[in-house]
Amino acid sequence: MRRFAAIVRQHSIVLPADLTLMFKALITMEGLGRQYDPDFHIVEHLEPLLRRALRERYHPDQLARHGRNAVAEFLSVAGSVPRDMARLLREARRGKTRIDIDVRRLDSFGKQLDQTLDRVTVGIMTASLVVGSSIVMTVTGGPTLFGIPVLGAIGFAGYVVAFLNSVRVIYGIWRETRQ
Repeated sequence: MRRFAAIVRQHSIVLPADLTLMFKALITMEGLGRQYDPDFHIVEHLEPLLRRALRERYHPDQLARHGRNAVAEFLSVAGSVPRDMARLLREARRGKTRIDIDVRRLDSFGKQLDQTLDRVTVGIMTASLVVGSSIVMTVTGGPTLFGIPVLGAIGFAGYVVAFLNSVRVIYGIWRETRQ
């Protein structure tokens, strides 16, 4: 059992949950058995049961029955294919072919794409406001209002708008990650 567990870990094999629980139960039973009998090995007790189960499962009679069932199912499906194809072609000729598409997943993808594009747009606008404001704030001279250069005040207002946009985008991202 330890060697099996080591192989599973070494090769990063993910077992189905029910199989994992079964191995966990076997390991627990072996540990419990060894507390009372140090020579207890659960594999020795399980081996005859496993051999019998495998013999029954892969007995030629069982395999033949499974094969007959598979062939009967295939013939049933294969027999209906020509009829279904003829019906499909008739409907296509009449222009009555109908295709149903489940767009719920596509709608959620579209909403996520819209949100992403909105954020990118706001980011680009914020970056352009920062760059433009920086340029405008460095302009010397020009008209003044109450002793403050008008172009400098416009540049400062651009910085404020860029900061508020950044805060809004960051808050939106934070709110979505918490949902």
